[in-house]
Amino acid sequence: MEHSTLKIEGMTCMGCVRSLTNALSALPGVSHVAIDLESGIAKVDHNAAMTSLDALGDTIEGAGFELA
Repeated sequence: MEHSTLKIEGMTCMGCVRSLTNALSALPGVSHVAIDLESGIAKVDHNAAMTSLDALGDTIEGAGFELA
């Protein structure tokens, strides 16, 4: 299990947090997602063999946010 900490820009409300949490949680191998709106930090626990950092970044950008 890999623990990734990602800085995300563009989130403005808890709706953004819920939307992004749902998108990241739907990826294969993702077991836990915690996003802090104020700091813009997402902590994601995932199986690196199933979901790479690139896949996490693509999902974040696909949801309309930016990986900082």
